[in-house]
Amino acid sequence: SSFNVHIEKRGKNFVALCPFHDDKHPSMYISPEKKVWKCFSCGEGGNTISFVSKFKKISYEEAAREVADIIGFKDPRLAQPVFKKKVDASLERLIVTINDLQKYYVYALSIPEGEKARTYLANRGISPEQIIKYGIGYSPIDGATTVKYLQAKGHSLKSIEDIGITLARTGVTSDHNAGRLIFPLFDSNGQVVGFSARQLEKDGTSKYINSPETPLFHKSSILYNYHNVVLGSKRDDYCYVLEGFMDVMSLERAGIKNAVALMGTALTNEQIALLKRLNCEIRVCLDGDAPGQSAMMKMLPLLKKSLINFKLVDYEGDLRDPDDLFEEEGPQALKKRMENLVDPFDFQLSYFLHCKKLSDPSEKNKVISASLPFLLALKPGIELENYLIKLSKATGYEVDAIRETLRKSQTNRNDNVDISYYLEDKVYHSQTNEKPYLKKLDEAEKTILYFMLNEDSAIRFFETQIGSFYNEIYESLANYILDYKDSHPNEKIDISYLLSDIEKDPCASNLSNALSDLAFNSKSIPCTLKTLNSCAKIIEEEKNSIREIQKTVQTLNSKDKELSGKAIAEYASKIRDKWKKEKPS
Repeated sequence: SSFNVHIEKRGKNFVALCPFHDDKHPSMYISPEKKVWKCFSCGEGGNTISFVSKFKKISYEEAAREVADIIGFKDPRLAQPVFKKKVDASLERLIVTINDLQKYYVYALSIPEGEKARTYLANRGISPEQIIKYGIGYSPIDGATTVKYLQAKGHSLKSIEDIGITLARTGVTSDHNAGRLIFPLFDSNGQVVGFSARQLEKDGTSKYINSPETPLFHKSSILYNYHNVVLGSKRDDYCYVLEGFMDVMSLERAGIKNAVALMGTALTNEQIALLKRLNCEIRVCLDGDAPGQSAMMKMLPLLKKSLINFKLVDYEGDLRDPDDLFEEEGPQALKKRMENLVDPFDFQLSYFLHCKKLSDPSEKNKVISASLPFLLALKPGIELENYLIKLSKATGYEVDAIRETLRKSQTNRNDNVDISYYLEDKVYHSQTNEKPYLKKLDEAEKTILYFMLNEDSAIRFFETQIGSFYNEIYESLANYILDYKDSHPNEKIDISYLLSDIEKDPCASNLSNALSDLAFNSKSIPCTLKTLNSCAKIIEEEKNSIREIQKTVQTLNSKDKELSGKAIAEYASKIRDKWKKEKPS
């Protein structure tokens, strides 16, 4: 009741509306027997402590203390301070300094001198709630006063200089953000590490001044608003990547809360790593002007290489950024634009159609050549014809001419074609792993893992007959099960305990979701030696199949076209032979 989640009895379990997504019908199941919960809609799951942690957005350790208080459990260890990652002493000094500066900026926004900044925010539609949420402040015009304030708080001039706000001129040290609106910049943990200061009056200087590189601030590793969207993005399975602060706030005003900003157009490897941690669909939407759209084109290979699941917002030639669209047409128009999501191929065609018209024949031919692998993967029909028409509009070539080029390429495959196009029905990508998966393999490994949770004989069989799983999440869970049995040899596996054990794992979220899924699974087949052998046989055969595919891919990627063509023919022949064997008589 303290969490305002209404639960109902259903058989030996309980059901409830899941609080971690917009649930309309009860999809969250709770097992009192196993002490685990699982939402079969959004995929979240875990034990009691992880539920409190996710619900209240607190650490696992803090949630454990809260659960103990609720049930009246006492233990001296719970009174010990929560472990915190040790921070370098020099950085700790800077963190205290920059936190005091942030408080000063927030205070300064409320003083009479801050009226101009408050008026600007009001005119831009930024609400008082957003001002508080994003920590927006103001730097007084007298920058020397800001420095004196920090010194009066006990901070040395060295610390003030090291957080990157000072200018030393004619012997006076002053805040170079003076007279500007302040947007604090937070790291992924929600710690202020720098500032972006916007001018309120044109004075011949840059509209925005960002903090320089400091021991705390590294622009390449910052995504604006990231710390606010981590839980929401994982829950809702999406996050928008925008260009500026105001775009983030406009989306929030339109009801879209999961959005971060690059503070520019360049996407770095560090930022990609942060996006991967969200484990959701990334939706890229930079400004509609030429630089913004060009930057989105440059992002495509980076995002593809990172194996991030992503889509792009298609502006269809509209030059306005999200903030401008909100101001001119309102929230519904912005939401409609944000929902106009396309895959990379569609976006590229739209780019050449609306942003960068193709005039040079060599450029047109490059676009055609780059499009062939994608087109070859499509089966004849409406979808293929639709793409041929789009490609015709983008290049100016007749549809029949492109179709003929496609026909010829089918008999003379490009050596850059990805083998996955030939395996569309056989290979898929698991949400819990980036590797390609064979469906039969995934199901066989999951069955063995389920038996391992419930039968010691399955654990012994895994150790002696299988050894390892192809799915990295299943492999990690198997290792946790083996460790558990080593320390609890005569006990039945306590799944709730196991969930606590994996909480500190870098892949804890994926592991918890997979384990809670298995906890609610009920295999109708018994754990017999025959079943275990059958699964082991499938695992071995499918692993061999993957190795064969990978070997074929390596051959296709070779520069020997004759060898590549031979590899394709051999693989096609094997597929046909297998189909004949499996074909119903």
